[in-house]
Amino acid sequence: MDFMNDYARLHQNIIDLIEQDAEYGFYIIDQGLTFTSVFQPIFDREHNIYGVEALARIYDANGIPVNPHDYFESIRHDDESSAIATLTCAIIHMLNFSYSCHYDKKLFINVTPVIFEILSNHDIAVDTLVRGLKKIGLSPAQLVYEIIEFEGRNLESVLNGIQKLASFGIEVAIDDYGSAYSTEERVRSIKPDYLKIDKSIVDLLAAFKYSKFHHAVNLGHSIKAQTIAEGIETKAVFERCMASGADYFQGYYLARPEILKSVARPEILENTARFRRRSI
Repeated sequence: MDFMNDYARLHQNIIDLIEQDAEYGFYIIDQGLTFTSVFQPIFDREHNIYGVEALARIYDANGIPVNPHDYFESIRHDDESSAIATLTCAIIHMLNFSYSCHYDKKLFINVTPVIFEILSNHDIAVDTLVRGLKKIGLSPAQLVYEIIEFEGRNLESVLNGIQKLASFGIEVAIDDYGSAYSTEERVRSIKPDYLKIDKSIVDLLAAFKYSKFHHAVNLGHSIKAQTIAEGIETKAVFERCMASGADYFQGYYLARPEILKSVARPEILENTARFRRRSI
């Protein structure tokens, strides 16, 4: 299958794999791996939950955890495998989020650059995403796609994909600003809605080293992006992030990733059934 030119079939193949149980909620088993969802809250300056970041949890056929970072790194140069894995995780994240206690908040999902290239070149991909969100009771404006590792990608295609998403109200974030590939040049080129400041910069605040953090916050605000401090592990660092002007906050000190409590949403039950029966 030429996945770039047969998106509808690719998407349907993933939909056909969806399963559900009381422990994991919605999940997918593909090629001996089980993909599930957990969610980590993101807090605003008033300590309210602004949104949640969806994170994959992967298990092998024996139930042994597979490190998600290592797994995605192993397929980084295989566009088809990367696209399938990213879409697999995104679909179960959206379904689990739609039935969670935070279904009316923002949903942040990690997305590999190849997805933006698909969105750039195939209108059906954007249409499928938007219609699918609405069928499970979510607004496109709730969704934030976090751009991860994009070394060597076609920046023009990524930007075109972002523009298509923006036309429907879907926002984007640059993840891990301050790491190897999330550079200031990339930030100024993409102009994301959110700039997530990498833990390596946040951790410097523990030693009262503020300059890199202040620069990141100022960079974000200079392009009208809201800033999110990631990886906060202590009260002291949280307070210094607050005092340094970050807009939102995320980390183990505030809340750990977990399976979200489900709530009954009878208004979307039939739509979810249709979501699983056929391509959306």
